[in-house]
Amino acid sequence: MGKLTVRAIESAKARNKAYLLPDGDGLRVRVSPEGIKSWQVKYTADGKETTVTLPRRYGPRTDEAHLSLEDARHEASAIRALARSGVDFRQKVADQREAEKVAREKKHNESMTLRDLFDAWFPEISTKRGKKGRIGGGAETLRCFEKDVFPALGDMLLTQITKADVLRTVRRVSSRGANRLAVLIVRDIRQVFRWGNANQPWKRLLIDSDVLAIVDSDVVGSDYDPVSSNERDRVLDENEIRHLAKLLPVADLSFAIQSAVWLMLSCGTRVGETVAARWSHVDLENHRWHIPAESAKSNVALDVTLSDFAHARFTALRGVRDRLSEEKRSDWVFPSRKDISKPLDNQTIGKQLADRQRPGKKPLPGRTERVDALVLAGGQWKCHDLRRSCGTLMQSLGVPESTIHRCLNHARTDKLDRIYLQHDYSTEMANAWRVLGQRLELLTRTDVNVITAQFGTPA
Repeated sequence: MGKLTVRAIESAKARNKAYLLPDGDGLRVRVSPEGIKSWQVKYTADGKETTVTLPRRYGPRTDEAHLSLEDARHEASAIRALARSGVDFRQKVADQREAEKVAREKKHNESMTLRDLFDAWFPEISTKRGKKGRIGGGAETLRCFEKDVFPALGDMLLTQITKADVLRTVRRVSSRGANRLAVLIVRDIRQVFRWGNANQPWKRLLIDSDVLAIVDSDVVGSDYDPVSSNERDRVLDENEIRHLAKLLPVADLSFAIQSAVWLMLSCGTRVGETVAARWSHVDLENHRWHIPAESAKSNVALDVTLSDFAHARFTALRGVRDRLSEEKRSDWVFPSRKDISKPLDNQTIGKQLADRQRPGKKPLPGRTERVDALVLAGGQWKCHDLRRSCGTLMQSLGVPESTIHRCLNHARTDKLDRIYLQHDYSTEMANAWRVLGQRLELLTRTDVNVITAQFGTPA
């Protein structure tokens, strides 16, 4: 029989310092300065004396939060019995909690879906350059997953997704004629699963997955040629450029996007490099536009010497900015209309150009009514076709191909060239941009007649 009684415990009052009410055989009540009465058990296991506080406090009756005197004595007796057999109660409790934690995590992990894995993987690429040099390389991937992957697979458990599920989903994309998109999607899915297979807890969930065994030909057939399927040769000839100069101002496009079109054509920059321009990159006084390495697909910085034609576009854009109030001015040359602290999404320009080259079709919901506003004789044209047209125009004006490649900032793949051919082409490049700008100035003027050349027009 212990020393304590219910009355003695109930009548114990709080003091300035905590004190103990011993019951005997290692059991005692600790009364805190706040009056909280906790059960403690002192025992010896493996020669080491230990005191443990029981999780439930004293109460006249035992419930989820309280332990009565009688039941506390039973609990203390069980703890001492464990100690005599060499089992440390505190370690046992810690082991139980760890096992419960592992079980909870296992149950949680087994409920993980493809969308959960994607959300963990996506930050890894959203601030990095993609294989094609796209800045903020996750926007298009996210769009494709939201449209073509998540509706079918997004909420499926990772442990249940099979190669057959993925193929069934991606083949819906290739069946509508979008072979290249289907290949890109399946490659992104493999990248997501490959990342998961190298990181816990996903690795445990994917141990039996066969998704990584998917190859491109499973989706589009073995005769698919990714190079020729994605190869475009569209260039705008000089007549089309003259026509474009008349169409752009009345095509329901913002002044910024009109300017971006002319800059891509006159400088040969990619759309991602163009929208990544900051005003700190543009030196209007010295006619320079610096494209830092992190904005360039080739990972090589480029200094564009602005022709008068290109300089006039930047000057006009700067004038628009300077007329804004201070809080509305952006550091970006082409700021997002939704958030001026961010650049314009490079997909925005492409979509707006495409929306205006849909003759005979209904306007897309919430988009422009001017579905034929930018239709040209040579067929549909895209942002990258402007870059190709820039290079072709330079070629027609007698600029050497070696200079054109440098103006377009093409990656130098020949190791010997990179090592042994170190000439600085800045003068030749500046001249190439200058003569191109002069030609574009003539082509876009309405007060003179210009004899135009037709080059690269599809038969």
